[in-house]
Amino acid sequence: MIGHQMANAHAIDLIAEGFPGRHFCLVRDWIWVDLELPNGVREELNRIQLLPVMLYANCVVTDSLGRFDEGDWLRSTPLMAFKQGCLFETRDTVYALLGHGVRKRAELSAMVKIFRVERE
Repeated sequence: MIGHQMANAHAIDLIAEGFPGRHFCLVRDWIWVDLELPNGVREELNRIQLLPVMLYANCVVTDSLGRFDEGDWLRSTPLMAFKQGCLFETRDTVYALLGHGVRKRAELSAMVKIFRVERE
């Protein structure tokens, strides 16, 4: 997937303009993960207005709350909206997808297990 080749400051300005007061995180080397879910889970996500997509990033550039250090990896919660071709919005955070990434499919249970092991 094609991401944006913008400076960090420009990404922060874009978030501040479109999502004033929201927490944000700039990431690189990211994966857009389309979740394969049982129908019941998919319906529940739909009911609470979330999409069956999560973000995995191998490289945190900056996190406005200091939850992640530069270079850390992260996994987001489900997607609320994707805007301006680079802003991945969840309930808690707006992620700016910097540089190019990839798109993959995964079962939620497998994704959680793989990433939990990787972080240890």
